[in-house]
This record gives sequence, structure tokens and C-alpha cells, in this order.
Amino acid sequence: MTRKKPWFMMTVGAALVGLLIITPATASGQGQGQYKLGGAWTGKEEPAGHFWISTLAPLDSAAKEATIHTSFVTSSAEMAGLAAKFGADAFSDFVGEARMMDRTAARWTSVGYAVKRSQLNQPAEVKFILVLSGTWTFTDSSHAVLQYRVSIYPAATDADGDGMPDPGATPLGGADVTDSARRVPILQ
Repeated sequence: MTRKKPWFMMTVGAALVGLLIITPATASGQGQGQYKLGGAWTGKEEPAGHFWISTLAPLDSAAKEATIHTSFVTSSAEMAGLAAKFGADAFSDFVGEARMMDRTAARWTSVGYAVKRSQLNQPAEVKFILVLSGTWTFTDSSHAVLQYRVSIYPAATDADGDGMPDPGATPLGGADVTDSARRVPILQ
């Protein structure tokens, strides 16, 4: 019986050492880990389109889900023309959510409004609703490519007043867009 105990301890010890050696090797063989949703980002449409700033706030500890808050700093000529066509003179901020689909890409949706600003103490009038939906693909931890569809809905498609087009609403039109994004770094 005394012979079995040292043999058993050596076997267990060898197995533990093997796990300690194999686990880091396996993890490093997987390449970079899961990209995380979060942080402050700037983005633009190429070659001379809109420019935006956005904050992604993680909803879970793994940062696989996040809320999105985006402000357009400049509009493309197409966006400005569309706003003018419907009597709008500004765009609201956009809000939404994102969820990682795999290690490098997330699916996301945001909603915002084209509005006609009004006199002081009067609410702005929503002219149309914009729903942006697509993918956010990390090219590295600080850069991403966004491919998405902009769908334009008349303000009247929000009959229940919840800020979203009602189920079954048909968009007036839309466009496919590609933006490049960069995480805002900590500068020294």
C-alpha cells in the first residue's frame, strides 16, 4: 500500500504540471482573445462622408454586449440633403445596443431622428426616424469597420410614440454604408 501512494501522488502531480503547461499553450494557440465592446470611438465614412463620436458601455462583465450612444459631428452631403428634403435641420443623438456574434464581430442597431428645431421652450418636431443596423468588425483592439444599413421611416410610423417604427412599418428608403472607426487612446 505504501508503494501505491507515491505512484498515485506522482501521477496526479504529473497531470497537474501537464495542465499548467498545456493550458497557456492552448490559449496562445487561439490567437488573440475575445474583442471587447466598450470605450470611446471616432468614426467616419470614406472618402468624404460623415464624422461621428460614440461611446460603448458594456452591459456584461465579458463586454460582449454594450449600449451605444453616437453623435454625428458632421453630416455627409447625402444626409444633409435628405434632412432638408423632409424639412429637418438637425439630427438627434443615436442610441442602440451591440452584441458580439463571434470573437471579432458584433451585430448592432441604433435609432435616431431628423428633427426641425423650434423656438425656445418648444419641442423639436421629429421629421423622420433613422434606424441603423449592421456589423461592427474589429480589425484589431483599437480599429473597426462598420457595415450597416440606414433605413428611413416617416415620423408617422411611430403611432404608439415609443420612438421606434411600429412593427410592419415600411421604410421610405435606405442606404448601405461603410465606416471606419478608431478607439480613442489614452494620450500622454
